[in-house]
Amino acid sequence: MKIIALPLALIAGSASAQSFDPADELRADAAMRTSSLAETGAGWEKGNFFITDGGANTLKVYGFTQFRYLANFRDEDSAGEQGDFTHGFQMRRTRLGMKGSIWDKNLTFDIVGEFSRSTGVFTLVDGFAQYKFDNGMNVRWGQFKVPFMREELISDVRQLTVERSTFNTVFSQMRSQGIQLGYEGEKFRGWAEVSDGGNAINTDFTSGSEADFGLTARGEFRWGDGDFKRFEDFTSWRGSKYAGLVGAAVHYHDGGETGGTTDTAVFSATVDVSIEGDGWNLFAAGAWRNTDPAGGASTDDFGVVVQGGFFFSDQCEAFARYDAIFPDDANGDDFHTLTAGVNYYVSPQSHAVKISADVQYYFNDEGTNALVSPTTGSNLLADTEDGQVALRVQAQVMF
Repeated sequence: MKIIALPLALIAGSASAQSFDPADELRADAAMRTSSLAETGAGWEKGNFFITDGGANTLKVYGFTQFRYLANFRDEDSAGEQGDFTHGFQMRRTRLGMKGSIWDKNLTFDIVGEFSRSTGVFTLVDGFAQYKFDNGMNVRWGQFKVPFMREELISDVRQLTVERSTFNTVFSQMRSQGIQLGYEGEKFRGWAEVSDGGNAINTDFTSGSEADFGLTARGEFRWGDGDFKRFEDFTSWRGSKYAGLVGAAVHYHDGGETGGTTDTAVFSATVDVSIEGDGWNLFAAGAWRNTDPAGGASTDDFGVVVQGGFFFSDQCEAFARYDAIFPDDANGDDFHTLTAGVNYYVSPQSHAVKISADVQYYFNDEGTNALVSPTTGSNLLADTEDGQVALRVQAQVMF
């Protein structure tokens, strides 16, 4: 077209006794390309960069980073070579993802990976596809979070505190690979999943680190103002009306048949409730787990968490949390944690840019509880005495 356009332009220019400007051709070509781009669709919408063909095929790129300063205070005699004061910076999470739809707007996908905070290696976190039917049913397959603990199901970027509780760390089933059937109505939603068992991320089907099979079911009922999207975080902004959510879930997995898997049956159950109002929120949950190893003694462990938040200005939110682990006698002593802090939302009513700080007090020695392990993610370090104090300050940016 450009080869033809140039002679025609010259002829037209001669006829009108005006000179030809090549810049006009470039501007026309740019305008054509811009018009084509607008028709297919590309840009920024609802916090994500996107590309679309104007129909069923869409692609959104997203990600976030959580950068922290951590300080930990322990008993001098129990801290060992690290000393009784340990502090420094940490890239807690840095993730990149792509999501969208293909062929049909109801057929969606989500693939996200994370850079390791210790090695920088990029690994898969979630990778799944889902089809949503017109009757509220949906089916999902791939690697994703097991639908068990509500605290775990809330995104990393939408937590009330800087990090999830020790209670969640002990009882959550984290991620696995499997197939999930879901349903969402106006007041009720639920999920049922067949998987490789809890905590089976990035495992092959012959792996000894997963179960032979896992079964999970969770249901939630809501009341009050809004819809289920309101409960994608724990926060309730100023001006929000009263609403609540109650949920319950069960999980069972067993092993011993696939080479290397542990011949242990695990049955877990949890119940939770969330209540929100005008600038305030409350959440409570409890969990029980029975572990029955082949040839060994069965154990029963329990745990609870209670937390709440309150906005004292449009952008500042104070929060507090208490959680406790009550292990079977065979698994050691109780473990209690108290957390308090503040969130500052740089953009009001948005988690996109958020600065958070909290202080945790670990009442008990983690070494006397077989269910609790030291983890830098929660700023819980190895100790042999009661009374560890952990400070966390986090800057979060989403795109």
